[in-house]
Amino acid sequence: MASPSQPPPSEPAGEDHLWDYLAVVLRHRKFALAIFLTATAVATIRTLLTRPVYMATAQILIEREKSNVLSFKDVTEVDAAKDDYYQTQYRLLQSRSLARRVVESLNLLQDPEFGGPRSPEEVKGALAAPPGSSPVMEGAIDGVLGRLRINAGKGTRLVGVGSEAFRPDLAMNVANKLSQLYIEQTLEYRYQTSSEAGVWLGGQIDQQRQKVEQATQELQKLKEREGIVNIEERRTLLAQKLQQLGTALTETRTVRLEKEALYRQMRGADVPEDLPEVRKDSVVQQLRMDLSTLEQKQTQLLEQYLDQHPEVIKVRRQIEDTRKRLSAEGQRVIRSAENDYKAAAAQEASLAAALESTKEEIQELGARSGHYDSVKREVEASRAVLNSLTERHKETDVAQELKASNIRIVDPAVMPNGPVRPNRQRDILTGALLGLVLAFGAAFFLEYLDNTLKTPDDVRNHLGAPLLGVVPETGQSPADLLIQKGGSTQSTFAEAYRVIRTSLNYSWPNTVPRIIVVTSTAPGEGKTLTSVNLSLTLASSEGKVLLIDADLRRPQAHTLLRGRRTPGLSDVLVGKAKPSEAIQVFAGGHSLLPAGTTVPSPADLVTGQAMRGFLEGLRGVYNWIVIDTPPVGAVSEPLILGPLADGVIVVVGAEMVPRKAVATTIERIKESGARLLGVVLNRARVQQHGYYYGRYYGHYYGHYYGHYGQQTEAPNRGKVASIAAKRGRR
Repeated sequence: MASPSQPPPSEPAGEDHLWDYLAVVLRHRKFALAIFLTATAVATIRTLLTRPVYMATAQILIEREKSNVLSFKDVTEVDAAKDDYYQTQYRLLQSRSLARRVVESLNLLQDPEFGGPRSPEEVKGALAAPPGSSPVMEGAIDGVLGRLRINAGKGTRLVGVGSEAFRPDLAMNVANKLSQLYIEQTLEYRYQTSSEAGVWLGGQIDQQRQKVEQATQELQKLKEREGIVNIEERRTLLAQKLQQLGTALTETRTVRLEKEALYRQMRGADVPEDLPEVRKDSVVQQLRMDLSTLEQKQTQLLEQYLDQHPEVIKVRRQIEDTRKRLSAEGQRVIRSAENDYKAAAAQEASLAAALESTKEEIQELGARSGHYDSVKREVEASRAVLNSLTERHKETDVAQELKASNIRIVDPAVMPNGPVRPNRQRDILTGALLGLVLAFGAAFFLEYLDNTLKTPDDVRNHLGAPLLGVVPETGQSPADLLIQKGGSTQSTFAEAYRVIRTSLNYSWPNTVPRIIVVTSTAPGEGKTLTSVNLSLTLASSEGKVLLIDADLRRPQAHTLLRGRRTPGLSDVLVGKAKPSEAIQVFAGGHSLLPAGTTVPSPADLVTGQAMRGFLEGLRGVYNWIVIDTPPVGAVSEPLILGPLADGVIVVVGAEMVPRKAVATTIERIKESGARLLGVVLNRARVQQHGYYYGRYYGHYYGHYYGHYGQQTEAPNRGKVASIAAKRGRR
């Protein structure tokens, strides 16, 4: 079945929109407006009643280092490059000792803002009291610190020292005096530290001088007892000698190794005359030349004479003699190399012995001078410490007299022209903004607590059921809300039921007799008035229509139509009356079957086959049969009659019943086997929610129904009227 109330396709159901949030606020606009006006009024009154407060600020410069007047470091100098340096200075500016100095300098104990004037005895006692013992002085100190404002900007060494007061002159005086006393306090700390350091250094110098004198005397006694004279000079000479002997021994050993290798090579040669060292000898060279000459001569003689010729024999003997002499010279050269090797070895041994002797002498001297060296080092160390302490003591004396400071006032505080608070425009605006936030928060909180159905979107999003139509609330009595043929004053109200009628026609493709059950979740939602007006609307264009009042416990249909109650449905079902006697016919094709006589068990009455057969018999007579039943949440008759009908309509009173209860009603109807035709949102506050209806349905709901709701209200009567009265009071 198509529903006549679908949202625009450009904004699907369930999608949050700015209008949805605005709708929440507008629904609770009275409560939100009350909160907003209250917050704004409180902020305004508070601003007007607040006493003006003035603030004066002095700018001081805190350098990381002092002016470089001295070439040495002061004993009070700190590492200003550390991050905690400036944090320490800020803490000092807010120290209680500095605040007490300000109180004493400006005589703030007599100032009215600090509880003055006081008697001279009370002031004298507070000034003489030690820190923390005088409530008067401690209260004044707390007052100064509570009004103090330290503004340290990032990336700069300038610090703002501000003070607040109810009088501009007092704010200026406190800021300037605190800055001045802060500089003086810094110098006093430095002077005090230097004085304490000077006293300590003086004591250390006296102690160190005594240590030096004692060590010097002990050193002199040791020299006399050990007979040590010029020990340093002797130690130096021995060190030089040891170095020279070591160098000479190394050179001698190298030469000896070379000569030893040469000798061993020459001694192992097969032909000594062929050794390079032998060939270098001048005698050997001359003999080799003579031998060569004789061999040439022998060769020439053998060419002339025979082998046994006297000349040949003579030359041969000369050659043999020369060779013997050459061999003898080779042996002589080898013996000479052996002698050189032995001489180098002897020299090496002599130097090694001298080196060992020098080492023993040095060790002996070291053993004798060990204690002497220890005492001498102690004397030298003590003398160095004494010199350092003496020099530092002189530097401290000079620094103690220097009055330079790394802190100075750049801009003194001046008389403020106006108060810093209250800023009336800002405070009132802040209160208004806070009120606006609280108003929005309260509206959304109330919306969170409200779990009823208010708009068609609520029906679609929370129930998932077709919406047949929306009936606006008019504030009139139920009797005045009946749709009458030709009644021009009711045309706007009747249009809502025409929409419901159109939606019902979409539910059936053919024009056949139909039976509809109308029910609700709880009493007072307007199901009876909806049943009556729906039957009247159907009768105006659909032929014969019968309205059956099946609410046997609290029937109201006969009251609205000004008919009789008996005989009725209960009488027909029990056989006390015929249908023709019980059905009341009205003009325009509309008929009513009232509830009839009260019975003890209505559920048992409608459960039998008599009810089913009775309804089937009525199908051949009427085009539409509308059955008004009790609420589902109260009794079981709707669940019994629902499956006997062609469909069930659930009337939901806007902002009356929790949506969970309505969802349970729909679920129970479906579980009973009945067909759910849809939901009618009754008594919708179209005028109150005109932003919603105007957004989705344009001028028709936003203005047309809203204009109708402005009609003059008639006196309320009946059960529905009582519910309307309760909602109005709510």
